[in-house]
Amino acid sequence: MTNDRTQPIADKPSVFSSGSISIRHLPTAVLTRLLEIIDRRLPVLIGDARGVDSAVQRLLMDQRAPNVTVSTADGFPRNNIGDWAVRNIPGEGRAGTAGFHATKDRAMAAEAGAGLVIWDGRSRGSLANVHRLCERQCFVAVWLGPEGRFENLNSTARRGAFVNRYPCRAR
Repeated sequence: MTNDRTQPIADKPSVFSSGSISIRHLPTAVLTRLLEIIDRRLPVLIGDARGVDSAVQRLLMDQRAPNVTVSTADGFPRNNIGDWAVRNIPGEGRAGTAGFHATKDRAMAAEAGAGLVIWDGRSRGSLANVHRLCERQCFVAVWLGPEGRFENLNSTARRGAFVNRYPCRAR
């Protein structure tokens, strides 16, 4: 018997998974959401940073997620735990800075059909990714770490309320 989870569906919208580098362990509610994404065989776009990116990559590898693309700004990913396809999106500015990596984040947000952002309440890059997805009217599930809950931005009103409550200067 074949495991359907090993067969990706290419015509499904990609999910941009993003989050704070300060978060190294994924809460149970986040694990549940990620398992739903894997079970639905949705393509996943993810960065190569430590923290959330590495933790999510580890789960995706353990669950044999079939359709994952790791984006890097450095030419070679810092983390690619599952040895997935790599997309190089050269950064702008000084290597190693948040601005350098923002170029790849903008590209992933522009390509994604939805977002899953695991946010520590402080990371400007993670918040910028929420804003980028909201600007495109995408569904975004935001894990609000300090509050220990998800906020589902699934309507224009909810996205607008979130953006107003958590303004972002970095784009």
